[in-house]
This record gives sequence, C-alpha cells and structure tokens, in this order.
Amino acid sequence: MKKLFGWALAVLLAATAGVSCSDDDNELNEGAGISAAAWQDENQASIEGETLDFKFTAAGDWTADSSAGWCAVQTPSGVAGESLLRLKVAMNDNAEARTATITIKVKGFASPVSFAVKQGEGLTEKGDGKYRDVNEWVAGYMKSHYLWNRPVENLFLDYSISYDLFLTSILDGVAAQNDVNHDDGHWQGKKRMYYYTNLQSNAPVSRAVGEQAAGSGIYLLTPTRLGTDYIGFAVMAVIPGTPAAEAGLVRGDFITTVDGVAVTDGNYKILGQAVYDGGVRIGINDVVWENNGTTPVLHSKGEVQLGAGTFVDPAIYMDKVVSIVGTDKKVGYLLYMGFSIDYDAELTEVFEYFRQQNVTDVILDLRYNNGGDVLASAVLGTLIAGNDYKGQVYGHVTYNDDRTAAGESGDYRVGDKQTAEGVYEPIETALQHAVGLKTVYVLVSESTASASEMVINGLRGLDIEVNLIGQTTNGKNVGMEGIGRTFHNYDFLFYPITFYIENAKGFRDYATGFVPDLEIDDSSIYPGEFGTTTDQLSYLALDWIKRGKKPVLQASASTRGGVCAVETFGDLWDDRPVQPRGGAVMQPRWEE
Repeated sequence: MKKLFGWALAVLLAATAGVSCSDDDNELNEGAGISAAAWQDENQASIEGETLDFKFTAAGDWTADSSAGWCAVQTPSGVAGESLLRLKVAMNDNAEARTATITIKVKGFASPVSFAVKQGEGLTEKGDGKYRDVNEWVAGYMKSHYLWNRPVENLFLDYSISYDLFLTSILDGVAAQNDVNHDDGHWQGKKRMYYYTNLQSNAPVSRAVGEQAAGSGIYLLTPTRLGTDYIGFAVMAVIPGTPAAEAGLVRGDFITTVDGVAVTDGNYKILGQAVYDGGVRIGINDVVWENNGTTPVLHSKGEVQLGAGTFVDPAIYMDKVVSIVGTDKKVGYLLYMGFSIDYDAELTEVFEYFRQQNVTDVILDLRYNNGGDVLASAVLGTLIAGNDYKGQVYGHVTYNDDRTAAGESGDYRVGDKQTAEGVYEPIETALQHAVGLKTVYVLVSESTASASEMVINGLRGLDIEVNLIGQTTNGKNVGMEGIGRTFHNYDFLFYPITFYIENAKGFRDYATGFVPDLEIDDSSIYPGEFGTTTDQLSYLALDWIKRGKKPVLQASASTRGGVCAVETFGDLWDDRPVQPRGGAVMQPRWEE
C-alpha cells in the first residue's frame, strides 16, 4: 500500500507541476504559503478518538505528515487553493497523555508549518478497577431494563475490567445462555456481526442526520467498471446544500479522474477518499447506453473543482410530485435518509405540499435509511395514514417480563400526541397535513432498518397496503432507550436493547427482514436519478402505479435499468465521512 500511495502521489505532483510561485525550483519563497488556517498551535483531541478537520488556504501544492501513528493524516496531499486537512485520532487506552506533531509543507515555500495535537490520559486502565462505578451502573441498568434481563443475574461479573470489555462480557454471557438475546445484534448467516447494545463516552451512538459533517458532500461512491473500457466512480447520492451539490453533481455521474489521475482498481481507495474529502478537481461524465442498453459510452461533462467544507446532513434529500403521463395519477416521491425529530416540521411541510397537489400515491424511498427516532417514525406513519386511522395503534412497545409485570407498556398511535415517551405534539399536528392513503410504495434495501421497518410493520398493522420493491430489509425489530450519566468528568451514554416493537395485530417477528413484493438488487445496475424512470426501483414503482398491477420483472428487461448491468468492485461504504444513525431509538434521559 505504501508503494501504491507513493506512485499515486508522484502522479499527482507531476500533474500539478509548476504551481509554485517561483520559476526556479532552487529559489524558495519566504514564509509557509499557508493562510486562513483553522488550527491552533495546540489542538486537543478526545481521548475516545475522533476525526479532526482543519480548513486552510495553500499557495501551492502541499503535503502533510504526522509524527505519531495514533494521529494519522487522511489527506496527505493537496493542490493550491482552499484545502481540507483531515486527521484520524485513535482512542487512547494508555495511562499517559500523548502529543503528535503535524507538519504541512507547501511546494515552493521555505518554511513548513507545524502544530500539535494533544490527547489526555487514557480513559481505561486495564484491570485496575478505575471505572468500577461505571460498570456497576451498567450492570444495574442491564438487570432492570435489558430486554433479556433475567439471565444477567446468572453471570459472574469482573467489575475491575474496562467498561467496554465489561459490557461485552455481559452480552456474551447472556448469549451463552441458549442465545436468548439472539435479536440483539446483526447477523450474517450464523455469525453475529455486532451487538446493537452499546456504551459510549463523550460521543453519540453514531453520527446522526442533522449533525455536522465535513467533506465534499457525496454520500456514496461505488467503484465501477463499465464494459472493458472504463473504470471510475458511480455517484450514488449527493447530500443537498454541499460543495458536491453546488458543483452540479447528481446521482449517476461517472467520475474517471481525480486531480488528473485516472481511477484504477489499484488506486480507487486513495482517490475515493480524496473525492469524499473534497478539495480536488474531478473529471465527470454522463453514461449513455447504446446498442439496446448493452454498450456504455461516456460523454464528458468536463472537469469541475469539487470543494470541501462543513455541512449539515439533512433527513430529507429529495421530495417532488410526478405526474404520470396518460393518467390522472400524481405521485409524491420522498427520499428520506434518517428518522430525526429535528426534521419533523420539514417532513410535515413535504406532506402538506403532497396534499395540496392532490397526490394519488406516494413512493417512500428508504433504501439508505437505517433508522433513528421512534417519534419521527410515528409522525411519518400519521402523515401517510391520516384521519381514517386516528387513534389506532401504529406501534406497541413491549418491555422485559419484570417491567411488563409492573404494568409498564407503551403505544404510538396515529395522530395521538400521547406516546410511550410522553407527550409529542408533532404527531397530532401531522394529522392535519396527512395524505390519507390506503396504499404506499416503499423502496428498500439491506440497509433499510429499525425505524424504517417500523413504518412498514406499523402501516401493515392498520391494513394499509405496503408494496415493497428492492431487497430484503435489515430485520431490526427491537429498540433502545438511551440513558446518560457523568462519571469522572466524562459523559457516558448507554443504549441497551430494551423493547420490541409490535404493530396493531401484535406482529413483531421480522428479525430476518421484510421480503419485498418485487425483489430486485439494484446495486449492480447503473444508477439513474432518484424518483425518475432512469432509476430502476423508482421505475418499477411508477410502472406499478400507472398500470395498477405489480410489474413482471421479465417484462421490464427493455427498460434502461433492466439491461444496464455493470460490474462493481471494492467497497467505499465504510470510508464515508457521513455515517447515518441506526436503530429505533427513544429520546435519552439523563441521570444526575
């Protein structure tokens, strides 16, 4: 990998030679060639580890390195102009504080710039019992609130180990008892990939919609080979209001060069990360399919400067109304990327627009939505169901046996502000703006999870027809109540699995996911713009609505999406700077 990176960097430098302000390579300009730098001489990093982003302006091509491996430079080079330096700081589990020196050198300038990143004493000290009180708090809450709490009482627990290992010991210990907590975690075959239950210090469960992120604003790139002639990145989604959106990028654009370097199956990880980070020049193309959709031909759209910046990732990426030619049908399309109560007012406005436009059908695109706030799910359910279902159960929450015996229960009802979490007015408000449909079309994938699946299950419990198009969903039929507490000046946020979610018919058994009514994997089909007939899943939904019956996939082979199969390689999913929050989550409460 080092040799590969060295080759890529050499090509980048060769392609941008001559940017220096001096024509004589031996004659260096005074100073550092850096202005508007966002860093300080000393910068503090969380002991839990984090990503640090610093903006600056460079007068020429630049390189950056770190004196310590625990503080890694993820943007080791760049070109003149507005730039972004990204550092990945690892968790400090040592007893000693530590410091890394970051050095940036601009080509053609005499003086490099250096600054320090400091990280305090490690939070965990293995085996000394330093955080025994945290462990006692976790164990007590697991014994009272964990959905499978009674097996916790059977465990011999070592309270001296670090808090993260302590929690794992509880979860593994319960799993060893006939795997009673099988639904706590994501499985691939017979292997549990991870537990849903988690404990974090000074950090959220994961990045959520509505929070700040940094980079270019491309949500997802897919390394793609088109026929035998073209290799590049297919743009799968662009976050609204970001540098990528401002540069005019859309789903389906094909990126073939980054700062003049052609994308290959050998350098795609380096170049893909550079595109995510921004501050690069990219060559983009339209893909036109000739010979009845079997031969890809690129039509260059030229090079554009892809900026870098900070932005807020919204829940709502796209909403529009589509009129189906030759019919009186009008379709509301919504690309919804995460359930967040911060966007409930905006979500309600979208459905008010749908209502005013007299939509006859709704396509709900949840293929990239892996959950979030249960309250937001109840708002969406109300906006779809409407007054005909007012007061009916949308989701019923069941807790562990002890809490159930004590009389605890909870409901989320259509248009009812009284919920399992207390009063939430937007659910009642949503009723006034609902479209009130008996059928809804939902686009799904393996990433569709939790609060998204609650929508499917909740509407079906009301006997609303929910037609699924895409892949089998994730299968997360459990939810989490968050609780926070401060220990030793550190804020701990604990999210154990504490409840099942049932619909009005008492159904909750979807741990293996919901199987689509029209099953198709579009991950190897060249992407078209969301909500149009050039997008395979949208096309099938629109065709279903137009004809009033489920399409036959064999008959759709003449469509653009049906024949434009491509070869994807590699995976940049985990490299995204944007990581949506998963789960079905109740709002956390804080203990003093």
